[in-house]
Amino acid sequence: MWDISGQTAVVTGAGRGIGRSVAKLFAAAGAKIVLADIQGDSAAAAAREIIASGSQALAVTVDIAAEDSVKALYASSLQKFGPAHILVHCAAIFPKYPLLDISVEQWDQIQAVNTRGTMLVMREAIKQMRGTGRGGAIVNLSSVSGEREVVFHNAAYGASKAATTNLTRVAALEFAADKIRVNAVLPGGTATEGAKEASEGMKQRGLEVKGPMMQPGRIPLGAMGTPDDIAAACLFLASPAARYITGQSLVVDGGFMVS
Repeated sequence: MWDISGQTAVVTGAGRGIGRSVAKLFAAAGAKIVLADIQGDSAAAAAREIIASGSQALAVTVDIAAEDSVKALYASSLQKFGPAHILVHCAAIFPKYPLLDISVEQWDQIQAVNTRGTMLVMREAIKQMRGTGRGGAIVNLSSVSGEREVVFHNAAYGASKAATTNLTRVAALEFAADKIRVNAVLPGGTATEGAKEASEGMKQRGLEVKGPMMQPGRIPLGAMGTPDDIAAACLFLASPAARYITGQSLVVDGGFMVS
């Protein structure tokens, strides 16, 4: 039920963090992996690890906010491995700015990457999936921040992730007839390089890292998640085990949302 052997999986944000864990796990489950990241060197390093393990992989440098770059990603994937069967969209940015201080330029940058980027990578994946007549599976990495206020100074990111969850539902409804399933995974606090950098950046700008997530007892399972925890949820939703699931948001947060 978890076997995705022979399928082509495009993973955005695959150079590090959750995306890298997804790429490695999906390769172990039998997929051919296209590792897409704006940091091309990181994607290439991850691809070399996967190839060394005996699986097939291709690294592609991509800016998901740029339409031409996203189209070039799928053209490279098609040429190397054929049409995409799976998309796991992990790429995002999450700088934190107080709502009263954020500039229009800062707001627009976050929406360009996280909202427009989600639309673009889904749109091009769906075109390939529809073309095969076999359908496919898309898993978008949204966030509990799109549902609740989790940490302060995160308005722009939270708005973009609310949009990601909505885009997931829209695509699930509109393309179900094409046998394309679209679901979202909503991580809570996850120990990644990017999360650490964001916290350090806040401290350097004199901003306190605070909010509901930081309160004692708010994570009932007692610890932050790991990238592997999120990757496992993505594999479930992309695999035949979830063949009758679409338009859903799977929260993977150690219980934060119910605390």
